[in-house]
Amino acid sequence: PGAYKTGANSQARGKVGKVGKTAPAPPVRGKAATDTKHTPKDAKEMFLKRVQLCSITYDYSDDNKDVKAKAERNAALQDLREFLNDSKNVAQYVIPHLDLVIDMIKKNIFRPLPMDKKGGDKLGPGEAGAEGGDEDIVIDPAWPHLQGVYEFFFELIICEATDVKSLKVFITPSFIQDFLQLFDSEEPRERDYLKNILHRLYAKLVPRRKMIRKAINDSFLTMIHETQRFNGASELLDILASIISGFAVPLREEHVVFFKVIMIPLHKVQTSHIFHEQLLRCSMLFLSKDHALAIPLVEGLLRYWPFGNSVKETLYLTELQEVLEVCELAKLEPLIPKLFKRLVRCISGPQLQVADRAMCFFENDYFLGILRTFKQVTFPMVVPVIVELAETHWHKILQESLNALKVILKEIDPVAFDRALQTGSRDLARSNSLSTMHNLPARATVEAKWDALAARAKAIDPKFKAPLVPYVDSHVVGLNNMNGIALSSQNLIPPT
Repeated sequence: PGAYKTGANSQARGKVGKVGKTAPAPPVRGKAATDTKHTPKDAKEMFLKRVQLCSITYDYSDDNKDVKAKAERNAALQDLREFLNDSKNVAQYVIPHLDLVIDMIKKNIFRPLPMDKKGGDKLGPGEAGAEGGDEDIVIDPAWPHLQGVYEFFFELIICEATDVKSLKVFITPSFIQDFLQLFDSEEPRERDYLKNILHRLYAKLVPRRKMIRKAINDSFLTMIHETQRFNGASELLDILASIISGFAVPLREEHVVFFKVIMIPLHKVQTSHIFHEQLLRCSMLFLSKDHALAIPLVEGLLRYWPFGNSVKETLYLTELQEVLEVCELAKLEPLIPKLFKRLVRCISGPQLQVADRAMCFFENDYFLGILRTFKQVTFPMVVPVIVELAETHWHKILQESLNALKVILKEIDPVAFDRALQTGSRDLARSNSLSTMHNLPARATVEAKWDALAARAKAIDPKFKAPLVPYVDSHVVGLNNMNGIALSSQNLIPPT
């Protein structure tokens, strides 16, 4: 990650600089410390005064409170940032007082994060899709005053004059733990700064790399087994992707354990749809280092398969197809029954997007190779269901695809196809059909009782009108399709 030079950040920097011009504090900019008007002692005092001024925190929730003090603080912070431009200043003034500088940074950024009262709603995909809406983001009123601190910290780390020996003393386990907790911030810009700073720390402080990896592991374990949500999961996975890319081959045992204990269980987290793209990238990077890890990942996907969540099912199917292409056929054989049972359930299920995505497997040549190699097991599971759905599926376009798939299966091995059709069972497809799900026979009995009661009521009172209720034959879309009733606004929506 590079320095922040995006448009939004440039504007933010401009605002900080503008505040600095109006502040009464004398400037210490660039080469001010070496100017003839300022002795080294004066420059040191001005530097320490600005560090002390920036160490003071204010109530940022009220813009009308401590306006002048906040402006002076922002101006001093801007001066400190420009002070880093001269490596001599860093070596002469910053490094000897690095304890005060780090303490100033900690006092500013280590704080209680604003709480999102709607945080519980993020445990599942929103109605708008997997990503949800931006309107739920909680804006921290302190962010405009914190951004300069993060930029100062970032520039301090990347400064060549900041040596590893001096910096690593202050990057302790407790510091990293508190720093990682900030990743749960609702402010995406803050998480972006945190990601870049942590990445630079990891790259620069080689002696602290193992400690940083362990702290990241602990954060993910907390999310997997306790909280089920963590706003900074995507950013941490971005960092991990860079770390995994640098792993040597063959993988060390601790890295294999990390994949099995952290990466695979992360799929079962309720909010995994939010960071699934980054999780998939990390998983595939691991598989590129060791193909043998593909089998545990397939087992994990089948074990943690989502229930009643079509968005996550679609994501799982996408990942499963990519992972299968890395698997060795011989090692995949024990998982074939579970794998095809899951795919058949997805195809025969009532959710259209899930069924359509599962059908895409049969467009992949490698998957067809798996189907052909293990046809003694796969054909009895797949063929009867595909034939049944090709005749009865409620969606015409998908029904055409099922018919095309039926032809492909028959072309692969006509004898095995006919044998599977005779010996296999269509119960799975029939159990997921609309008539079975709505339990029409039992429902017809109940409806007959209500009709009899309505007739008796009308006999007693000729003015009686039966109440209009939804979820009857004329109001259920699937049943209308099945019964051949034309759909209209009158039978889709109960009249008021």
